[in-house]
Amino acid sequence: MSTYPESFKLSYALSKQLASAHTLASSYGDLELDDELRRAVARALRPILECRLKQAEKQESKR
Repeated sequence: MSTYPESFKLSYALSKQLASAHTLASSYGDLELDDELRRAVARALRPILECRLKQAEKQESKR
């Protein structure tokens, strides 16, 4: 179990991890991401991560 709040993990993913993603890992192996794939992954994941971040912040503010 992580000691960091969910909002921190999501914020970190948005600010650091998403921009530097280089591999998509699966149980069948890894897929190296070129610039085009990296942009596509970022476009797909950013809105989801932002939504989850807002939800996490809202939940954490209730505590």
